[in-house]
Amino acid sequence: MLTTHVDLAALLVESPLAFNEYRAAHPDEAITLQGVNLEGCNLAGADLRGANLFEANLAWSNLAGVNFEGADLRRSWLEGCNLVGSRFDGAQMDYANLRSSKLRGATFRGATLRWGTFQHSDLRDAVFDGANLRRVVFCDADLTGAAFKDANFAEADLRWANYQIDAIESDLSGACIR
Repeated sequence: MLTTHVDLAALLVESPLAFNEYRAAHPDEAITLQGVNLEGCNLAGADLRGANLFEANLAWSNLAGVNFEGADLRRSWLEGCNLVGSRFDGAQMDYANLRSSKLRGATFRGATLRWGTFQHSDLRDAVFDGANLRRVVFCDADLTGAAFKDANFAEADLRWANYQIDAIESDLSGACIR
């Protein structure tokens, strides 16, 4: 059975559980939701690993526990989202807007987040091991307990962020940490 972009988006909005069941039954089907507008939706627990969400609008949505591993979230809009416990390992997130989002315990291992913004976000206990954080804005973010082993902080902006400098196991020489 062939499904269209609109069918997958509608199924996801209707029931993340039904969407996950569909994915399990069609493991080889590409999930293409490029440019989709899912603003303000409850998608908690959805399996969006490997999905194409390039330029998608997910702002102000409940995305707690969503699996975004290996997803394309470049230029996506995730402002104000509940992303507690979500997984972004290996995701492409260049220019993603995660301003004012709740990301406590989220993982970003090996993710590419260049030119993204986490301004005013709650990133307590998040894991950024091996992530590319070049020019990422963390202004006013809470990074208490976050892990950054081998992350690239070149030109990252950590002004007014709450973090422990001795807990960051990465080179901060090019970061703005005033």
